[in-house]
Amino acid sequence: MAMAGNMITKLPITAAAYQELLAICERIYPYEACGLLACSDGGDTIDIVLPIQNVHEHPEDSFAFHPVEWTNTFFGMQKNRQQLAGFFHSHPHSHAQPSARDYAGFPPAQGMSCWIVSLQERDRPVIEPYRMQDGRFEPIPLVLA
Repeated sequence: MAMAGNMITKLPITAAAYQELLAICERIYPYEACGLLACSDGGDTIDIVLPIQNVHEHPEDSFAFHPVEWTNTFFGMQKNRQQLAGFFHSHPHSHAQPSARDYAGFPPAQGMSCWIVSLQERDRPVIEPYRMQDGRFEPIPLVLA
């Protein structure tokens, strides 16, 4: 994970994790998928994708982590010496750009990454990573490792 101060400037993802992220979002379609992205044992490349059940009452255009699953997944990451690198969710019917609901629901985690997977064109999915900085989603480069 390349940093400038406390800001992420790039966050590589392995090809296997990239494909897993797409597969998870495709399986959940037409609903929003969501979950965590992690790096193994002190690494700086995302190589772990951890889906979490979406329990939002309108999963076709919103997401909310299942609270128990979210807690168990996070503690499991710590137990396995994995580092939280970011959050992901899909936009089944819109672009890979943060929505008003994304702004409202994103945790107040300065510098944390948020990856949005657009399945608007299912034969050409798009993944866009962002970081939260000063209350705004700032794009960061997608780097395959």
